[in-house]
Amino acid sequence: MKKCVFAIVALAGATTTVLAQAPEANGSQMRFEVLNGATWGSSINANPGETVDFRVVVSYTGTRTDLLALGNARFQPTFSNFDNSGTGADRDNFRPWLNGGTSGNNIPGSLLSQAEGNSTATLPAYGRVFPFGSTAMNSGGSNILTEFRHDGGANRAPAGSWARLSGSFGSNWPLPALTTTPVATNELLGILRGVAASQLAQASAGSAWQGGTQNIVIFRGAITLSNDGAARTITISNAEGSLLRVGNAQSADDARYIAWQESATDLGSYRTAVNVVSGAITVIPSPASLALLGLGGLAAARRRRA
Repeated sequence: MKKCVFAIVALAGATTTVLAQAPEANGSQMRFEVLNGATWGSSINANPGETVDFRVVVSYTGTRTDLLALGNARFQPTFSNFDNSGTGADRDNFRPWLNGGTSGNNIPGSLLSQAEGNSTATLPAYGRVFPFGSTAMNSGGSNILTEFRHDGGANRAPAGSWARLSGSFGSNWPLPALTTTPVATNELLGILRGVAASQLAQASAGSAWQGGTQNIVIFRGAITLSNDGAARTITISNAEGSLLRVGNAQSADDARYIAWQESATDLGSYRTAVNVVSGAITVIPSPASLALLGLGGLAAARRRRA
């Protein structure tokens, strides 16, 4: 029996400045949802071969009432026990990414609209949601949305079979903690070039700016499950160690955060710690799959008796 875990890692913004303010505890929530019919929620039962949409939603959950909008976030969705065996329909596959995974606020047609982020319809392609599309890293190869598959602990992944979404630079699973000084440049880049969600300040973005701090959809994807008939559970959550880091290369401060805009000229200076709420896909074998499994068991029993 195989198990799959979907973990979505968070998008982050263009420019990160080291700030004095410590992240507000319990200040933000990052929620991973799956589409169950016409409703977005925390879980779904699905059959082998079925396509399931998922998305990333963030909200401010702290004590302030004057914050204007999401400014800056970074994340890397992870999928544990992802079916990496076989090819084609014999493994789990992500649906196509908009513009081949290259996206940014300045690249026409490379971001989903806000309506598409909230829609309950299947989309032809997926990715970041406008206007949260990395305002700075919008064309370099290191920031192209890339699928990484990890088996047996390869590239520092946990044991098991996994998939992870990051920028093309981030082939290694992010370390859960970076507490040594100085921090290796590659480790910082592995965070900064993950999936990025940021927007310009209101004064700069004009009508492209999206205000509000509740239930903001920043990313959407879809997975077509493999034809494997084994029952399994797919949990969707963020990769530990992929969020933005307070400290720079010369600092051991490993507090992690996403940032919110405080004023019309602010890119995102108010930092908050993040609570991650996972989603789940339970794969239920179809009757035909169960029948095939049963026949396989009978055949094996006959061979043993023989």
